[in-house]
Amino acid sequence: MNPSRNNATQTSRRNFIRGAAGLASAAFAQAAIPAWAQAAPTQKLLVLVYLKGGNDAFNTLVPFTDPKYKSLRPTIALARETLLHLNEKQGMHPALKSLLPSWQAGDMAWLQGIGQAEITNQHYRDLEMQFTGAAVDEFLDDGWITRALLKQPRNPQLDAIAFNDLDIREADPMGPFRGDKLRVLQLQQASIWVATRDIAKADTIATTPAKNNATKFVQPNFITLNSKFSADAFSDALYATVQMVAAGIAPPVVHITLNAADGDHHHAFDTHWDQLKHHGTALTRLSEGLSSFRTAMREIGAWDSTLVATYDEFGRSPNENNNQGTHHGWSSAHLLLGGSVKGGLHGQPMPLTAVPTVGGPEPVIDTRALYSTIIENWWGQNPQGIFNQRFRALDLLKV
Repeated sequence: MNPSRNNATQTSRRNFIRGAAGLASAAFAQAAIPAWAQAAPTQKLLVLVYLKGGNDAFNTLVPFTDPKYKSLRPTIALARETLLHLNEKQGMHPALKSLLPSWQAGDMAWLQGIGQAEITNQHYRDLEMQFTGAAVDEFLDDGWITRALLKQPRNPQLDAIAFNDLDIREADPMGPFRGDKLRVLQLQQASIWVATRDIAKADTIATTPAKNNATKFVQPNFITLNSKFSADAFSDALYATVQMVAAGIAPPVVHITLNAADGDHHHAFDTHWDQLKHHGTALTRLSEGLSSFRTAMREIGAWDSTLVATYDEFGRSPNENNNQGTHHGWSSAHLLLGGSVKGGLHGQPMPLTAVPTVGGPEPVIDTRALYSTIIENWWGQNPQGIFNQRFRALDLLKV
């Protein structure tokens, strides 16, 4: 990410309850931290990875034996021999090769056909539904994580940290943490923190509760890890997360947005054109970052207490368009990783059905069922009242 990137939207967002330089320098001043080996992490950590723009499930988890795959995607279909075969019918995009050790170890799961039953196929509204857990006819002020965390004992330091760009809403740009009720810090440029060790330079936005409690959060002195991370914004955010966990100061939730290096989501997951040029690069960054994160969290003994979940606003259409890309779809396929994850394929393979422009097969897993699983089986809380209806927890975790 370019540290000098700045525009009117960012300027407006920075005006949202930000701590300014004085707060940041006081809140995040360097302090002596006990050796990470003496601060064994025990708190459960949720890492949410937002694939900005809507990922193409059909070229991520490929149904290579279905003849309609090639016919619906004459120029962007991936060759069978290049895929990472998971079974006799499905294979992962070759860019995901760094995740094979996790798959083989059984701590990585695919959620097939996940989405919401009713969507608009418009980025802002459908992402807002993901942030708030709302139905299509609901408009909620609080994020689903806001409602969930307010029902359980609070972390004494922070409730969440969000890395990289998150939410375009200027009045409350906090995504699933909306409502200005949680202690949340957003660092729009994680790479600057990693490079300078000065969080005050990382374009920080704070909610009101975070502003009032920021002095309780102490920036860690980074430790030396054997695990190696790539030098990009996504991997830098994961690396910073490991450092916080190692120091025993990580909040219960970390949110990381994965976008293109140039900030244009059309060059990452929103693949309306030239999909073969951009999609593999985005998946490579996802795969390499999560692989390094897994190795590092195992190194510090925290993988069993870590849950990683990807999400997006919607998937892509089954058929390619006239620009060698894919338009907005419906169902998607998402990853779940962690030492407590029941690895394998969950849900059902998405059928390939041609659509005129946008759309595709209906989801078989409601995204809010995944969120309910996190609330109930990861946090041990009752999800009653978080959503407008009860969603049965999925059998995804060993705990």
